[in-house]
Amino acid sequence: VILDENFHEINRITFEESDVTEKGAPVAGHDFLMISPTHYLLSGYIKDTVYNNPAYPDGSSVVYSYLQEVDNGEVVWEFKSIDHPELYSLTVQDADPNANDFANEKTDTPDYMHFNSMQLDQDGNLICSFRHLNTILCLDRTSNQILWKLSGNGDEFGLTDYQKTSGQHYVTVDNDYITAFDNGNKNQSSRIVSYQLDTENKKLKSFKEYALGDKFSMACGSAQHIIDEIYVIGWGMPTKDSQCMTVYDFSD
Repeated sequence: VILDENFHEINRITFEESDVTEKGAPVAGHDFLMISPTHYLLSGYIKDTVYNNPAYPDGSSVVYSYLQEVDNGEVVWEFKSIDHPELYSLTVQDADPNANDFANEKTDTPDYMHFNSMQLDQDGNLICSFRHLNTILCLDRTSNQILWKLSGNGDEFGLTDYQKTSGQHYVTVDNDYITAFDNGNKNQSSRIVSYQLDTENKKLKSFKEYALGDKFSMACGSAQHIIDEIYVIGWGMPTKDSQCMTVYDFSD
């Protein structure tokens, strides 16, 4: 729902018609990126049976990630994770034990990607978090190409296991850093991590970690850099206390 400066509703946005969505279909509640009031990106989860998973050529029921870019009512770009079969093998179980149940033994809706968030970088590419891959993907909005993968089993930047995320949420483009709220499901310890990348040569230039003690948010959560070493943290689903939001100055 888009409001003007006086909080009057000026637009209510749903999916436009595409080969996988009907006009008016509801969007997912994870993220929405507005470039202008008539130009925006939407996210959703689509259930389908796929036959391009090399391990399950006879068919596998999945829930896949779908992104749709709309400009003046026209779909100008879209991303369907099932168009990239190489991603099936990157699913991890840090946050969901059924995420890679492609055999459909326990569920017919394995959410093997689980999209969280999206932001544009300075080149207009889309930086997205996919929680069930433990991965941040860079998507080219002029094509359907994945430009690079950061963290997870398909990491292309040589991260150590310690530098990799686990069940991360809310990735932002923070000047020349990629910053994420790392839920830390694997070790049950949450933190903020920032990566400065040489994307042309796919090398990690700098890594920063902001530790949060023994705090652990099993799902959701966010981190926003304000200025200097000051961050606002939304705790999502904390397991050890009832805090909702905290402002940290990590310099002291």
